[in-house]
Amino acid sequence: MIRIHFTAADLARVTFPAEPEPLWEAALAARALGDRAIPPVARRWRRQVAPLIRPSMRPLFKLIGPAGQFPDFLTPEVPTPGLEPAVAMLMETPASVVREVLEPYLPAEVDPFMRGLLDGTANSRRALGNAVRDFHQHVLATSGMELERRYGADLALRSRAVLHHGMDGLLSGLHPDIEWQAPVLTTYGLGPGPTFDVNLAGRGLLLYPSSLTAECLVLDVPNRRPVLVYPCADLPSADEVDIDALAELLGRTRAAVLRSLTATASTTQLARRTGISLASASDHTRVLRNAGLITTHRTAGTAHHSLTPTAHRLLTGQLGGLAGAV
Repeated sequence: MIRIHFTAADLARVTFPAEPEPLWEAALAARALGDRAIPPVARRWRRQVAPLIRPSMRPLFKLIGPAGQFPDFLTPEVPTPGLEPAVAMLMETPASVVREVLEPYLPAEVDPFMRGLLDGTANSRRALGNAVRDFHQHVLATSGMELERRYGADLALRSRAVLHHGMDGLLSGLHPDIEWQAPVLTTYGLGPGPTFDVNLAGRGLLLYPSSLTAECLVLDVPNRRPVLVYPCADLPSADEVDIDALAELLGRTRAAVLRSLTATASTTQLARRTGISLASASDHTRVLRNAGLITTHRTAGTAHHSLTPTAHRLLTGQLGGLAGAV
C-alpha cells in the first residue's frame, strides 16, 4: 500500500503527459515481458511481440529486476519530446548515480555490460542507448498502436472527469485499487505488503496511465515530481468493436484519424498515431474541422486538434444514427 499525501499546492500541479513518453514506455513494456500480473491487453501484446525480441535489446532487460522493479534513472524527466532526446539523456546518466541505485542490489561479480555501466564506460552507455532504440523500432513501433490508442482514450476519460467533477472526481475515479480521501491518495497492491508514504510537499504529481501493468507503480526521488503509473481504463480493443459503419461514413483513414483524437494531438502526433504523412493528416483534419467534428487551436505555432462534443458522442455510439450525425 502506498499513501500519497497532497497539499493544496499539489492539487494544482497534477498533470498527465500529453502522449506516452519513450523511456517510460520502454521500461513498462520490458517489465511486462517478464511479469505474470499483467492485464489481458498486455498478455495479448506480449504474445504478439515475443518473436520480435532481439539480442541487441538485452541491456534494457538487464535493468528490469526479477520482481519487475527498474531503476529510476531509466525514466528521467526529459524536457524535449521524442525518442532521441530521451535516449541521449539516459546515456548521460552519471556513473555515480548508476552505482548508487544499482550496486546495493548486484552480486559481487557482474557481466561486462553491467560493470561498464557502473564504471560509466562509453561502450556500456552506447549499448543501453541502442537497446532502447532497437526496442522502440522493432517492438513498440510495430505493436504500440493499440497501446497508444488506449492511452489516449484514458486521457480523454480523465479530461471529462475534471471537466464535470473537478479534481476530486478525477482522483476518486482513477482505478478500483486507488482510494481518494482528501488529502491522501491510497493505492493498494495485488497482495499484502509494506506501507509507504509519499509526501508531495508542493512538487505535484504526474499521472501516467498504462495498459502494461495491473498494479499501481510510484516513482518518488528527491528534487523531482513524483510519478504514479496506474492501469488504463479497461476499454474494448479495436478488434472488439464494430468499425465498419464509421469507416463507411468517413472513409477508413479519416475514421482512424478521428479515433486517434480521443486525446488532443498535434498534426505530427496525429500522423504518427495513424501511420500517414503530415500532408495527409493536415488534409483530414481540415475536412473533419469543416464537418464540425474537431476543433483546432495553435500554441507556439503548433496546431493542436481536439474532438468536439458531437464527435465524442459519435465515437461512443450516443447518436441515434451515423447517417444523421454529420
